[in-house]
Amino acid sequence: MKLRELKEEIRASALNAGFIRARILAPFKPEPPPEGLRVPDNRRLGMPSALVAALPYGNRPLEGETPFAGDPPRGTGSIAPFARRNYYREAVRRLQVLAAEFRTRYGGIRADYCIFCNSPIPEKPLARACGLGAAGRNSLIITPEAGSLVIIAGMTLPLALETDIPLTQDESFFFCGACDPEHPPCKAACPTNAVRGDGKIDRERCIQWYASGNGAAVPPEVVRHWGRRLYGCTVCQDACVRNRRPIPGTRTAEGTLPAYLDCRELMAASDGELKERFKGTALGLSWPGPQGIRRNARLIWEQDMGPG
Repeated sequence: MKLRELKEEIRASALNAGFIRARILAPFKPEPPPEGLRVPDNRRLGMPSALVAALPYGNRPLEGETPFAGDPPRGTGSIAPFARRNYYREAVRRLQVLAAEFRTRYGGIRADYCIFCNSPIPEKPLARACGLGAAGRNSLIITPEAGSLVIIAGMTLPLALETDIPLTQDESFFFCGACDPEHPPCKAACPTNAVRGDGKIDRERCIQWYASGNGAAVPPEVVRHWGRRLYGCTVCQDACVRNRRPIPGTRTAEGTLPAYLDCRELMAASDGELKERFKGTALGLSWPGPQGIRRNARLIWEQDMGPG
């Protein structure tokens, strides 16, 4: 089989597995991870190629789900749509199935097909380099098919494939070009002015950054705009014109969470109880962690019910 046909076969397999967009990056030499984060397998930093794919979480309820409308009841905190299912684990699960298929078809050993998803490897530069999407003014990767409502994942390949090219300037212009560069809607919508509008985020003003368990304390100017966000802030994504169309999501095998949770119960729970409760869900990841969940719940409770 010719390499071009082989590449298209791999891409078709990824799309058939439920990924909404799939691209090939070759050679695979990602940027080093941030200082202090270790990549377990050094082979990941140098392979002939890699499959980079996008799994959509969308903005529409899945079949059989009842959409939640309105604000959560007092004393409860909302879970952002991207965290109501464990899309990270689902992306990895689907890639594991593909990896087993590829080993049978194309040869190689298990270590040749290393999966990365929400990993120490910076994934946004990879997505831009192979044309999976373009960098939006809100710092997120925007794909043609599903806007920024996607999870980025991929795996290395022991195959010398031809790389896919980045999106052209005209194609990238489609994403943010229609927005006023001085007053993009994502920047205008951000309640804490964390979105700079130039593709970067002031993380110490970003609600999502604190909601993920970062920062020793949440500044008062961020607390004022916290609302009932137990986990996840999507204001800049909600304002993006590329996310306003109906975008179907992906059904996951596990990790479903309700739209909102009782903050009093979360504040009273121990670390072990919270770990057990959220095992296998997006809130069971190393972030925000039990302390972060309780802190977020306390911010909501004090706003709704007062201190104490």
